[in-house]
Amino acid sequence: MTTTYRLLRQTSRTSRFAAVTVEVAPSSGPEVEVTAAVTTAHRREADLGARWALRGLPAAAKVTVTDVLTTEVDTTTGDVHEATARAVWQALGIEHPTPYVGFGDPRMVASWLDDMAGRRLEAVTEARYWYAGRCEPDAASLLHAWLHFESALPVGLHGMGDRLMLAKEGPYPSYDMGEYGETRVGPALGPGVLSGFVGARLVDGTVIIGPDGDLICAALMLRSAVPRSDSAGHALAGRWSRAKQGSRDVVTF
Repeated sequence: MTTTYRLLRQTSRTSRFAAVTVEVAPSSGPEVEVTAAVTTAHRREADLGARWALRGLPAAAKVTVTDVLTTEVDTTTGDVHEATARAVWQALGIEHPTPYVGFGDPRMVASWLDDMAGRRLEAVTEARYWYAGRCEPDAASLLHAWLHFESALPVGLHGMGDRLMLAKEGPYPSYDMGEYGETRVGPALGPGVLSGFVGARLVDGTVIIGPDGDLICAALMLRSAVPRSDSAGHALAGRWSRAKQGSRDVVTF
């Protein structure tokens, strides 16, 4: 089966574009080959995107990425990765249960940090667990978070065990779980670590590699341009802590 997926999105803030063609065939085990003439970075994204799509499928398949179209202006980190994953699902006729296509490859995350450097964090959206009208502070109730940098699409942060995944997607709506509580989605609550970072301009960031040297993004450190509370937050496998650190604001997820 050969198919092409076109990732097309344009808003008043930014745009996305990537068109990826794949051939998918039965195989004794998951296989990925990129034959398209692309840059090293886009080749890596295509390979990782295909492997993301093949995870957990009931039958193994071989994916050959035969063509990748991008533009210098509208294609940024993660676009080829997502277009490739969705091309594979489209070829297989799969409606994937995970609505987002996340990336946690350290090189891709570092590239995204480079893209965001110098931009102001305009807002942070949080998904928090509430029960009986109350929620615990910081990490105890935090489920997901979305970073809204200026002139960029929101990026969601998803914890998966020891891995932190990033996805270019907006927040989902709040939902009720009846007797088990509810999930409320809205602006970051003060005086938490995330709310204190809103309005600051990103200087740079650091990708923290996983335990035992695994080449996965386990956490993410952001450093702002404007000194604020001199606080640092740290999240690894869903846990947060705070500490004093330097003369600039540092937030670690």
